[in-house]
Amino acid sequence: MRIHMIRLTYNYWRKGGYSVGHEDYRWAIIRGKISKLAFHIFNLTFISFMQSILLFLISSPVYVLLLASTIEPEVSTADVAALIIELVLILIESIADQQQWNYQSAKKKYKDSGEVPRGFRKTDLDRGFITSGLWGYSRHPNFAAEQTIWFVLYQWSCWAARTLFSWAGAGATFLIMLFQGSTWFTEYITSGKYPEYYDYQQAVGMFVPKSIFSYEKPVRRPKIIRTSELAQKKSQVQKQKQK
Repeated sequence: MRIHMIRLTYNYWRKGGYSVGHEDYRWAIIRGKISKLAFHIFNLTFISFMQSILLFLISSPVYVLLLASTIEPEVSTADVAALIIELVLILIESIADQQQWNYQSAKKKYKDSGEVPRGFRKTDLDRGFITSGLWGYSRHPNFAAEQTIWFVLYQWSCWAARTLFSWAGAGATFLIMLFQGSTWFTEYITSGKYPEYYDYQQAVGMFVPKSIFSYEKPVRRPKIIRTSELAQKKSQVQKQKQK
């Protein structure tokens, strides 16, 4: 988890998250949709309070693992397997975040200078959002990995405590619920900015891949109108004029 925390901190830092005055772009949109009073209440209860509680809850399985290790200090095969799964998930999220970072950096350079950076195509940058790499199989591969990391940690703690479920799953459950809402809102914003995003949503799963094949922009063939159809439409127009 320490590796994951360092990686998340670095990723947030390079996006300017610790800069004075920096704010997630979604907060401004939310403020524009609700009253000032409602946002202040939301800020006090959720942003400032509940998210701190959530951070405590999602890490609670580590406490269970610590207690279990005092009873059974030996490292088992299951422990090694869980650790490997966690490291693979962290790697997947790191790759997805890096692919998104590379794309957004290239898009910014393209907008500022008109120059298409190496490794990218003009059509990809004009689209406005990434559809290559892991993003060709999942619309949010980083979010999918993040949720799974905490769920696997909870399952690991259950195995160590020799129980099917426990209170330590509250954090992972609330986190997954939070991701459903925040991802829906993110896509609501994105779909309003980029026309092709609807096609992307239809072809690619939000978290779980729909296909073993990467996303490709659908080819829309021009509709062929037969002469008989033209005559029928012309007749309908004439009848409407007569009425």
